[in-house]
Amino acid sequence: MSTTQKNTQNIEADQTKKLGARKARTVAKSGTASSHEEHIETNVGQRILLNLAKQTVTEISVVDKPSEVTSLPKTRYSSTKQTQAEDADNSVLLPAEQSGRLTNGFKIVQNRAYQQKQKIKRGRLTTQSTDEIEYKKLFTRFEEAFSTHDIGEIGRCLSPAFQWRQPNGDVIYGKKEALSEMERRFATPNGPTFSEVVWRFKGTTVIQTYTVEYMGPDRKWRRGRGMDLYEIADGLIIVKDAFWKIVA
Repeated sequence: MSTTQKNTQNIEADQTKKLGARKARTVAKSGTASSHEEHIETNVGQRILLNLAKQTVTEISVVDKPSEVTSLPKTRYSSTKQTQAEDADNSVLLPAEQSGRLTNGFKIVQNRAYQQKQKIKRGRLTTQSTDEIEYKKLFTRFEEAFSTHDIGEIGRCLSPAFQWRQPNGDVIYGKKEALSEMERRFATPNGPTFSEVVWRFKGTTVIQTYTVEYMGPDRKWRRGRGMDLYEIADGLIIVKDAFWKIVA
């Protein structure tokens, strides 16, 4: 059916409805209607039934106002954070197949903040060199020999060009001379004692820190902090530079 035919039928239907309405008003006024006037047929074959029943008006009764009016619940105002917290406490999780929502309508959102991936910057893996390991072995032997007054083992750790710089500024040159001075000190009663020793290695430089207790010229014991700076050459100790600081 074309658009023009549809429009023509719509116009005819509207005209028929208006005609039926006017005829119905006429029959209602006269109070009578013949059998052939109870309906109207349109040109397209539509039948419009006329409502000829007598219409009645029913009066609506007035209801008295109740003596007591039920008060509405007071509205409670709260902060957004408090409301969200209460909703979260009172909420019940729905099954997973129900789109991940709570009974109060809030949507469940998965927190993926902790799942963030961060690339670790590649760094060069550093390991102790063979020389550094050998240096630590050298000073382990030297410390043990010094603690046990083993002059022979101490000599095997020192370079022939060894220098021993004393805390008072004196310098002993040569391996043989340094061993003689060490042997003399080991034989002296009430010699200095060392404790709290810490070693630090950096290339061919080694730093030793310690606490020293010694007897002064007045025959009184004193306590101080010391640091020795060592240098290594050709795998042997070539310099021992000692610094003492008196602690009152």
